[in-house]
Amino acid sequence: MDIVVDSREQRPLWTKDIEIKALNVGDYSLKGHEDKIAVERKSLQDLFGTLGSGHKRFKKELERAEGYDYFAIVVDGSYSDCKKKNFAGSFYSKMKGYVIIKILFTLHVKYKINIFFTNGRVESKQVIKSIFEAYITNISK
Repeated sequence: MDIVVDSREQRPLWTKDIEIKALNVGDYSLKGHEDKIAVERKSLQDLFGTLGSGHKRFKKELERAEGYDYFAIVVDGSYSDCKKKNFAGSFYSKMKGYVIIKILFTLHVKYKINIFFTNGRVESKQVIKSIFEAYITNISK
């Protein structure tokens, strides 16, 4: 499995045996399938910023993802921590946790975007790898 990491990803989950290049959608994809599958990874702090003040830019990215076979958002944090706004730097955001949850599940229902909450970067890496493995298995059928 050849993973492609967006060149703008500030703290990539993978650092070895990857290709780094600008992706039109998401932070991670598969080589040869960059226009078919993408995963956007967000820390809780980044998620609050993106769905708050950065929502216009993010909406454009979601629109670009509409033609993809698969697009998901993987959050480096639990549902509970998101809802309770329990993360470093949370006081910088005016957004409420329950509002972020509401927006995420609206995206899920309206645009069929899968949302995964994890226990941090290590688990996010495992979730993304599992998504890519399932995609590769299913496209080869």
